[in-house]
Amino acid sequence: MKYPIDKELKSISIYSGSMVGRLYPMVNFAYGFIKCKSDDFVTVKKYSTPGYDGAELSTLVIEPRQYEGELPCIMFFHGGGFLMRASAAHYQIAKWYARELKCKVVMPDYRLLPKHRYPIAIEDCYNTYMWVLQNAESMKINKEKIIVTGDSAGGNIAAAVTLMLHDRNQPLPKGAMLIYPVLDKRMITASMKRFTDTPIWDSNCDKLFWDMYLKGQDKNQTKYASISEIEDLGFFPPTYIEAAEYDCLHDEGIEFAEKLKAQGIPVELHDMKGTCHGYETAIKSSIVEKCLAWRIEWIRNLKK
Repeated sequence: MKYPIDKELKSISIYSGSMVGRLYPMVNFAYGFIKCKSDDFVTVKKYSTPGYDGAELSTLVIEPRQYEGELPCIMFFHGGGFLMRASAAHYQIAKWYARELKCKVVMPDYRLLPKHRYPIAIEDCYNTYMWVLQNAESMKINKEKIIVTGDSAGGNIAAAVTLMLHDRNQPLPKGAMLIYPVLDKRMITASMKRFTDTPIWDSNCDKLFWDMYLKGQDKNQTKYASISEIEDLGFFPPTYIEAAEYDCLHDEGIEFAEKLKAQGIPVELHDMKGTCHGYETAIKSSIVEKCLAWRIEWIRNLKK
């Protein structure tokens, strides 16, 4: 079925969910050659950081070239269905945040499917968050001003890490920014049932992902995978959410925003008309330009 997706997203909307599913090993191979490099505005440093269960991760820290004192920090968890590495668009957006917000951006290279199933990716990112807290002084990071963000699977991780921090009595982030996030393993929303053939990601992809991610798990022990099932979210920080109109995950984002609002959490929600999953990879489009401006403004207001 054809969907009235904005013409600016033509470069990505030609890829069906099934095509992405078949091509991801090739895409991942190509992504392995993409490097996030320093430029005239930001520097990029690579650290070896502790992951889950004794693993060692490669973590990027992106910071403005010139700054004084402690800086706010964005914990950036990239998307890709828990299957794919960070893309060039992820790196461009991370560098944009560091440049425009005069903040540090921390990007862990968390471990991926199919080898590393739940809860490894989330625990890897939690460990990176704790590494930042423990080294905030030496890294000149203001640990009172940390934000978590992520797109798609990265949005799932950002929400899950927030819940994990709460459950383990650790300091919570100042805000959470979730971009078309994966939030519910039950797959019961209207958009999940409707969008079986949307570009980039559809409900068939979603089912394959959940089956792979939770394989061998006790479904009653997967609370950090499926945040929408958590009833008490009153501890959550202020949250920013974007949902793509033609995306099986659309309603999960909308319903999560409504649940947070009902519990008194400040929420800024953008229901992005004419978009499909993964739209922020169209980095030069006016759509992404507009979204980045909203995000920057929201974070600036949060920092006050």
